[in-house]
Amino acid sequence: MTAYLREDLKNLAPYTIEQIPYTIKLDANESPFDLPKSVRSVLAEEILGGLRFNRYPDSDSYSLREKLAHTLALNTNQLMVGTGSDELLQIIINAFISKNDTVLCPYPSFGMYAIFTRIAGGVPIDVPLDEEFAYNVDRFSCYIEDYKPKIVFLCSPNNPTGNVISKKEVLQILKVYNGIVVLDEAYVEFSGTSLIRELIEYPNVIVLRTFSKAYGLAGLRVGYLAACKELTEDLYRVKPPYNISFFSQRAACIMLDHVDLVNKCVTDIISAREKMFQSFDGIDGIKPYPSKANFILAKFKDAISVYDKLLQNGVLVRNFQNNHLLRDCLRITAGEKHENDYLISLLKKIMSEVLV
Repeated sequence: MTAYLREDLKNLAPYTIEQIPYTIKLDANESPFDLPKSVRSVLAEEILGGLRFNRYPDSDSYSLREKLAHTLALNTNQLMVGTGSDELLQIIINAFISKNDTVLCPYPSFGMYAIFTRIAGGVPIDVPLDEEFAYNVDRFSCYIEDYKPKIVFLCSPNNPTGNVISKKEVLQILKVYNGIVVLDEAYVEFSGTSLIRELIEYPNVIVLRTFSKAYGLAGLRVGYLAACKELTEDLYRVKPPYNISFFSQRAACIMLDHVDLVNKCVTDIISAREKMFQSFDGIDGIKPYPSKANFILAKFKDAISVYDKLLQNGVLVRNFQNNHLLRDCLRITAGEKHENDYLISLLKKIMSEVLV
């Protein structure tokens, strides 16, 4: 029943996650490594030691922001914590987008930029990446001139393509545009290059980060943004109270005390990603794209058939059959060694059959 739904949302397709049975899950860019036992022990001790869950959590996640500020060499008033990057994206769009305002989104990229824009009444404009999915800064500059956007989204490393945008390219955009620029660095730990320090003093830049990927806290939904003090104050005007559970705040704080464990996991994931790329590159019928994230996007001969055969063997990856630019592609998250080894051997077998 859509009788009460806003007219402009009646054609909006919801972002749905289909529940598909699997043995090996490589579709959602999650870390393959769960919370370390040392972190679980600390959380368990705190729970059993008398933490009171009948009280609301710290509404502004101050302890977590203090730890983040120390880690990033920023001030707490430059940081906001949200329920994953999704809530922060919605906060940003709610703060700055009015009806019919335009928003530039790289394409293909994370679909929630456009969805949240439409929900707010804005107009998302796709800025196509080039044939190899690299950012075309001249194209962004032309779109900025033509569409006069209120927000420009950039994603680096980009999801689902894995490529990055350089500091030089971001600065080129900032030279021609004084609206809000949001740089989504959800996968930055796997690239080794963050622009958060270089961009934080720009009065119109917001950098998004998350604990869902490198830190392995996807199930607890913790993300954060960094911006100049004045911009952060504006965003706090629309942030819901008590948005992060006490348990999620504590888990994120404890993970920041175990950065050595996080770095070890990141190193292992990068190594797995590179091995996957080299293996895919050596299989006829597969074209992998270089990635600086924790996944590989690859073009396949008959991608849907390959997807189905992988699923028949218990391996779930991400397909894009409804996206015309990515219809021939699959996105595959780097998993644990035994998962990756099985995937690679399975793909060799599948591709030998597909190419017959």
